Amino acid sequence: MKNVLVLTTTFPRWRNDTTPSFVFALSNLLARKYKIIVLAPHAYNAFKNENMGNLEVRRFKYFFLEKYQKIAYGSGIIPNVKKSFIAKLQIPSFLISQIKYAKNISDKEKIELVHAHWLIPGGLIGALLKKKYGMPLIVTIHGSDLFPLKNKFFRTIQEYVVKNADIITVNSKIAQNELLSRFSAIKNKIKQIPMGIDTNIFKPKNIKNKYKKYNNYKIILFVGRLNEQKGVEYLIKAMPNVISKVKNAKLLIIGEGDYKKYLQKITNEFKLNGFIEFLGPKKQNEIADYYNLADVFVLPSVTSSIGTEAFGLVLIEAMACGTCVIGSSSGGIKEIIKNNVNGLIFQEKNPEELAVKIIKVLEDTKLREKLSKNGLMYARQNYNWNIISNKFLKLYDKLLK
Repeated sequence: MKNVLVLTTTFPRWRNDTTPSFVFALSNLLARKYKIIVLAPHAYNAFKNENMGNLEVRRFKYFFLEKYQKIAYGSGIIPNVKKSFIAKLQIPSFLISQIKYAKNISDKEKIELVHAHWLIPGGLIGALLKKKYGMPLIVTIHGSDLFPLKNKFFRTIQEYVVKNADIITVNSKIAQNELLSRFSAIKNKIKQIPMGIDTNIFKPKNIKNKYKKYNNYKIILFVGRLNEQKGVEYLIKAMPNVISKVKNAKLLIIGEGDYKKYLQKITNEFKLNGFIEFLGPKKQNEIADYYNLADVFVLPSVTSSIGTEAFGLVLIEAMACGTCVIGSSSGGIKEIIKNNVNGLIFQEKNPEELAVKIIKVLEDTKLREKLSKNGLMYARQNYNWNIISNKFLKLYDKLLK
């Protein structure tokens, strides 16, 4: 069994963590054929070394006081670094520690392939490992490592990474076009493969009796990190118009992040406390319940200083639960939602149009059922993890033959 090193900055800190788990899910399936060691940032109270599923997980500590490691998790690296002076100070130690750990693993485990998630920092470290050891490199771009990082410094690093990568995967056409607009010579290296979903978790089920307090409401749901780029403020601003037509509408917001305080402030200003609930982070199986509880799921992402929505996996999760979805016109969302076929699209940063769309699906049962049915079929046929992991497995096989 050949050894593969996966570099990532987003990974479950412990079992049943609320941190996005797509890197774990993909790597765990690929570990059926390859020995996979995952290197991820350490977090306070997390194990530094453990086995999770089929994976060996190593976590690198990057600050001597573990409780004050501020770069990874929560709102995400870019928002964390922007808002925290301590996080800015930890950048050198973060990079040095990750490089040191990656080199030690490569030496001891005789790594034969590196799969780096995100161009920076994982892709950079993967490129350095390739230069030193000569092993092939796959770089997977998720969006936050591409769209907001456009200055000369980051472009230089990105160029170094993509030139040294053997294969580059992107999760959407818009990400591919953005990449090619900067580095057109790498066209033959690019493969478009999105992340997937676990259809054993995200599926239709009856949970009305489990959440009885919501039975008399029309539920609008958001799930995601609470940061500027997710555009939740525009969803909140749409609620007064929604409530004026649908008196029993209620918005549930699942997620964590420093932007939550601002969102709560807007909620107070619009006197919406009785109509909006902030539920905090939830585990995957709980999120699946809320998708099933919801009458409509909304992803109101915007193009902002921290990027654009390259894909929008939460839309696929909601669709797989048979939930009607509405998304903004931002980024790769339009690649998932075919307007009036498997969901509805509204112009980003336009709460008035969003309110009209929400009211439409809440009041028109036939439309909602049509969108839900088409969305369910679309998610199952295109984004099941078995389908996605097999595509990545072919890339591994190609480089390790």
